[in-house]
Amino acid sequence: MKQDDYQGLIEQLLPLSQTPKFEVLLDKLTANEPSSAKLLIKMEIRRLMTPCNRAIDLRGKVDGECHEYSLHGQKHWLDDVAINRYYDRLPMYNGQLTQGLWEDLHNTPNNFRVKHEKEKQRQQQGKGPVSDASQSALLPEKLTFGHYLSRSESRIHFATQVLITLNTGHEVHGVTSDLSNSGCRVRVPAAFDYPPSSEVVVRFTTLAQTYPDPDLEQGLSYRIIGVDDNKDSTSNVWLRLRLDTSSDAIKQALEAEMTAPDFRGKQDGEDKLLTLKLQSYEQSFLHHTSVLPLYFAQDKMEYVLQTRQNQELWAYWHDNRNQPVINHLFNTERLSLLQLDGASTSQLLLYCFSVEKNKQRFFYSASPSEMSEEERQLFWHLGAKRASWRVFKVTMSAINATDIERLQDVSPDWLNTLKTLTHVALVQDVTHADGRRSYLEHPKPQCSSQVLRRFLHQRNPVCRAQLISSDRQPQRREPRYAYRSEVSMVHAEQGPLKGQLIDFSSGGLNVTLTQPFQGARDDIVSVSLDAFVNIDPRAPLVDMPYQVIRVSPKRDNIQLKLTTESPNTRRRQYLRRLIEHNQDKLTVLDERLPDPPLVWAMHQLLLTRLTVQPYFVQRDNGALSVSAVGINLPPSRLHRFLERAGGGRQLSFYPVFGDKILTRTHEVTRPSQPLNELVREYFVWIDIQADKVRAVHTFADSEFESDDARRKFVQLAQKGGTFAVIRNRMTPLTHAEQDIEPSQLSALLKRDTHKARQLEDEFISLCAYGELVDVTDEVLMRLGR
Repeated sequence: MKQDDYQGLIEQLLPLSQTPKFEVLLDKLTANEPSSAKLLIKMEIRRLMTPCNRAIDLRGKVDGECHEYSLHGQKHWLDDVAINRYYDRLPMYNGQLTQGLWEDLHNTPNNFRVKHEKEKQRQQQGKGPVSDASQSALLPEKLTFGHYLSRSESRIHFATQVLITLNTGHEVHGVTSDLSNSGCRVRVPAAFDYPPSSEVVVRFTTLAQTYPDPDLEQGLSYRIIGVDDNKDSTSNVWLRLRLDTSSDAIKQALEAEMTAPDFRGKQDGEDKLLTLKLQSYEQSFLHHTSVLPLYFAQDKMEYVLQTRQNQELWAYWHDNRNQPVINHLFNTERLSLLQLDGASTSQLLLYCFSVEKNKQRFFYSASPSEMSEEERQLFWHLGAKRASWRVFKVTMSAINATDIERLQDVSPDWLNTLKTLTHVALVQDVTHADGRRSYLEHPKPQCSSQVLRRFLHQRNPVCRAQLISSDRQPQRREPRYAYRSEVSMVHAEQGPLKGQLIDFSSGGLNVTLTQPFQGARDDIVSVSLDAFVNIDPRAPLVDMPYQVIRVSPKRDNIQLKLTTESPNTRRRQYLRRLIEHNQDKLTVLDERLPDPPLVWAMHQLLLTRLTVQPYFVQRDNGALSVSAVGINLPPSRLHRFLERAGGGRQLSFYPVFGDKILTRTHEVTRPSQPLNELVREYFVWIDIQADKVRAVHTFADSEFESDDARRKFVQLAQKGGTFAVIRNRMTPLTHAEQDIEPSQLSALLKRDTHKARQLEDEFISLCAYGELVDVTDEVLMRLGR
């Protein structure tokens, strides 16, 4: 009999070994085992439960710093890993120090003997664990977007031993990394629970030996304001503490230390570095996110925030006049579902498509809750076969008092305007191009398509929300000049038209018409600038082909751009010379740019409401890794899912990339001609047994042969573990270092050149931006699960 074969049974019986039920339960659990096995199990349990009076001293035996602990009436020397194991295994041995617990503490993973045996075994096998290297590259640093660390006083890098008494009575050894008059940061074992806002007593045992002070010896009262993971070791965490006691003991000790000739501590500017780093990642996110933020005052849409990557989504909601009509997506009934009283956040899935008829574009949209099953399948059949088919995920959250408080610091001049805002809606395109066939495979209902007319959008009024560019950069390619003159036009279908020029540039015109324009966007009209021709009859400004780019809702104003046909090159050059020679007579129309504080306010309302999981891919000496991930608290369902794969503390991107990060990202991360965008869906099953991750199974949507194969995988995954479908969108990231604020980087260079260069190098090595979206519910509905 191998003991390992019965290890689970032995551990199950250990806590009951000293109870009357032990013999009965042993007989029951070993009924199908040979009598020799039963005897050996009983002997092993008796051996493991034998009381042990030997002190434990792990100094020099483990890869870690050991501290003295008083346990079971004896002094023991344990490191952070061992003390974690002690409190984890103690209940199994009924709270006693036994031979089994003694052996457990001498067999921790960082024990030099255990590490040597594992390395020897690994060499004999010829390879190590399958996913060790991949996991380490897929455990990114967590960045809490929208929350910045600011300190009212300087901290000193200073390491000293402390003894912390928790509110539970446990005593924990720790080491400070920095210290100030009113706070500190301490490394402590991860085995204990450190509830935020709870009080602890910190005794500065080492400082008290040099500077005798009752406060240092007896302890000072601190409050826990944060608990951070230690990315170098999972066996300990960092506590951020704030002093709650009125005492100058720390201040006096620090002043004395700093005047000592051998003092090696230095002033800490970590808060400024971390803030700059966080804001730089946020800026990169704001440039590359595809989410479309909409800002509401009750039922009225007031602002739309446009980024570099959501312009296509914004353009989708423009009709044949190139007028925005996204406001009709939020009708009264939907707003009543999204703006629920007392609900901080609500979500809605929307299916959309458009129809072109008589040069007019008509939009349809419907959510699953608005339709019966028959209507939904009909909507799928009519919409999914069209190029305009889209699936949108809308998340609306209420603006609360905390948001207004934050905006008061960011944009005080805009506070009166911002106070009127009540909600933020974030629109995401979660369309899966290869998933259209799944909608069409459902049986088509026999009912008439007229039942879907209630989902048809009105054409007017158009959206009056103010469009704000996130970049705060001019959007015009060239200056426009105000000029009033008569214009003649000819439209192929409508015929001759008369109008008046409002403003012009070398490549475009803005014209008011005397009669409604019957055409649509992209139509070609022939334009003659009569006033210019009268001045110079040789001017090549007659019968010029212009393309219509926007028509006003009343159709009495159109905007045009000069087509790229070769004859127009000469005309464009003539207009440029005309403008240059008449600069003193022309009035430049300045582009109205949004006020920076208003843009910052819009950014803050977005950064604290992440509906995607943004992440950044780094290339270091050819190796790829996920270096950082943006998060919000409380965690989303997707956040918790990735955290489950990472062992509960860290977010792991192993469910997305597995051991194939190179192959699953190379189209975007390759140095030459990367794809502008890569979108894929991944079916992920985290196989969990006894509350531990046993395996992670990931399949790209394209790896399934059919919908039946997808359904079978889903059915299998839902039986044992956790299942999710994750939409992964990636784009190349070039020159990410430009997202670092130059003035703040210069200030950091003067203060700490090494850290400033490190931050710059970190951003130079970024090669891709990605965002994950949980689309499980939509995919299950699409598959009919």
